[in-house]
Amino acid sequence: MIGTPPRVGTIYTGWIVLFACFVSAMLIVGATIYSFQLFVIPVTEEFGISRATANNAYISMLVGLALWSPLVGRLLDKFDAKYVIMFGALSFGGAFTLVAMAQSLMVMMVGIFVMLSIAVCSCGGLAGNAVTVRWFQKRRGRALGIMSVTSSVGGAFMVPVVSYLISSYGWRTAMLLTGWSVAIIIFVLVGLFVRGRPAQADINDFDELDTQVDTPLQDIPTGDKTLSLKQIVTTRNYWLVAMGCGLLLASDQAVLTSKFPFLVDSGFTVLQATTIISTMTISAVAGKLIIGFMADYFDVRHLFALVALFHFLLLAVFLMRPDYWSLLIFVSIFGAAVGGIYPVWSSLTANAFGPASIGSVLGFMAPVMQGLSIIFVSFIGEVHSRTGAYDVAFQGFMVTVVMSVFFIYAMKFQAKSPADTAKG
Repeated sequence: MIGTPPRVGTIYTGWIVLFACFVSAMLIVGATIYSFQLFVIPVTEEFGISRATANNAYISMLVGLALWSPLVGRLLDKFDAKYVIMFGALSFGGAFTLVAMAQSLMVMMVGIFVMLSIAVCSCGGLAGNAVTVRWFQKRRGRALGIMSVTSSVGGAFMVPVVSYLISSYGWRTAMLLTGWSVAIIIFVLVGLFVRGRPAQADINDFDELDTQVDTPLQDIPTGDKTLSLKQIVTTRNYWLVAMGCGLLLASDQAVLTSKFPFLVDSGFTVLQATTIISTMTISAVAGKLIIGFMADYFDVRHLFALVALFHFLLLAVFLMRPDYWSLLIFVSIFGAAVGGIYPVWSSLTANAFGPASIGSVLGFMAPVMQGLSIIFVSFIGEVHSRTGAYDVAFQGFMVTVVMSVFFIYAMKFQAKSPADTAKG
């Protein structure tokens, strides 16, 4: 019977909840964003379409994420997150089934835009971060840092699995097997171990939550009542976080889409380019965990400035075009900028709005931040088409990175006191 999560010895229940949310987001992100590329060739060959046409499915999912995130975020605040995630798992299985059985590209697009996008919102980082914020306060930064690693782990785990299934059974059967295997694992795991909010016993028995401290900042109402859309979007901190973090994340996404061709154009071999990207990925994972841990002890605005500085220096290094070994050393250090922004974004939002409305706020930020990412990705492609290089785009992104820091420092923010640091 599906019930409340049990306590295991002296382990805080929040860690068990975090584990279940971690697995859910890991499987969903790994099976969609990272595994999409594996279906491109077999689908284009079967339907006789171009790669660009096939990529429209990915764009459809991104647009769907921007559209559905506000709704799903609202549901996460209004209802027990467990049931929202479980519904998302069923939607994921249904979406993969619809796409696998479809004989029409239009049917596939509808399945991806509606069912799959809802599933990714409901089971991925949005839900995981919302639940994590509610269960953690004194160790919130490190918990969010762990949660942010789901994308990297999901890609490393799911890509080989999906690749094997496609090569062994064909893309349609592989999609059916992947869809329902992931759906069942998430449905059962979340049903058994996730509860959207801690009970009073969790607050009393463990030194993690302090309801007297964990309140929103001065410019929004306090308490446990979920904020309305009007209250959220008319709040100064909403726009400052969305624009500050959005500009940095958009630059990150644009660089991510063009990193490999840029390195090859710069004279590196395919093996060298792959090694540089792999090194940056490892550095990004370390950045997520380290920055997340530091968020429990330092003013998160300062950590954002540190991440922005690393991102700025990474762009500067790309413009300098150093030799292979020098670039490898630089990206191993500055690659933390790619990962550190994720726990910083969640921590800034949680500190600015409190846990009661975290799902709604993160969800309503999605259209703004996804819009910036689309603009930046289009911009870097257009720059290369016109100039044959990425230099102008990198220089433009350096300017926006500096702008992002000004947005974040304009926030009304409660810095950690020495007493708070001692408790962490």
